Amino acid sequence: MALAQGFLGDEARGPNSAVHRLATVYIPPNAAVGIFDALHFTTTPWHLHDFYELAIVKSGTAYHVSDRGIEQVERGTVIFVPPGVGHEYRLCEDIRVYNCLFRADLADSELLWAFRDEQLRVLFDPLPRSRNQRGAGIVKVQLDEAETQAFLAALEPIDQGAPDARSRAGQVGHLLLALDVAATAVRAAGDVQVTKPLPASVAAALAVIEDDVAFPWTLGELSRLTYVGPAHLARSFARSLGRPPMHYLAQLRAERACVMLARTDDSVASIGAAVGWPDPAYFSRRFRAIFGMSPREYRHRQRAGGVPARIDRALRA
Repeated sequence: MALAQGFLGDEARGPNSAVHRLATVYIPPNAAVGIFDALHFTTTPWHLHDFYELAIVKSGTAYHVSDRGIEQVERGTVIFVPPGVGHEYRLCEDIRVYNCLFRADLADSELLWAFRDEQLRVLFDPLPRSRNQRGAGIVKVQLDEAETQAFLAALEPIDQGAPDARSRAGQVGHLLLALDVAATAVRAAGDVQVTKPLPASVAAALAVIEDDVAFPWTLGELSRLTYVGPAHLARSFARSLGRPPMHYLAQLRAERACVMLARTDDSVASIGAAVGWPDPAYFSRRFRAIFGMSPREYRHRQRAGGVPARIDRALRA
């Protein structure tokens, strides 16, 4: 079926066209995972959400539109969408999508280890690969029928309220089984370039930085904690992650500030302090240097309905 020119045009994804879907609506208050079995009609408009979406097509066909491009989907197609990444379905024909939804904070708690697990990192991978890009994009893979059945069997107990899927631990366990099926298929397809393990000193420095982003880290302090010289640590860090430790820390602080600016009503000054920049003027300068606008301007534009393109690119870089 031919698709008209402009099908992926910016006009369909403008600041006033995106629908923001919230975990509070789709995931039960006391649950770790929500299941949303949806029959999509002709078009599901461009939208983004503040949760992870692990979706599989149960039946029918459609075109999935995202920054990956325009891709046809059918039974067995799995699409893994991180928070804040937009997508839509077009030209849907009797398509039923089984959506498994889990809050972003699950990746900061029970699933924190998944970002470094050799199996699951092909889905979550936050570390640079080609062109020093962070793995913040959509992952798509096609399962065969046996894999499709295994994927659905892992998640259906959550939807059905089975005894072993009523607790938070049980739901996370079933979620991990489905993630494992998807990750295994991605690896088999060879679509993802897996990074080599980080040097021990870099991994240790990365862990302490990410564990307490607000701490006034210095290269000397990181060197002391990782038992290597400052110059060696800086070179190893830059070689592995594409930027020196202090540059990585600034980027990470700015990204976390983006999340807080978008999701909370906290003052700009308190957000700056929470990410390690207690001086509001300095926070504003550092944020502007990375994203090209002030924290207040970012919050205003985000709440108007869309993430500015430069920030969207920077969060992926």
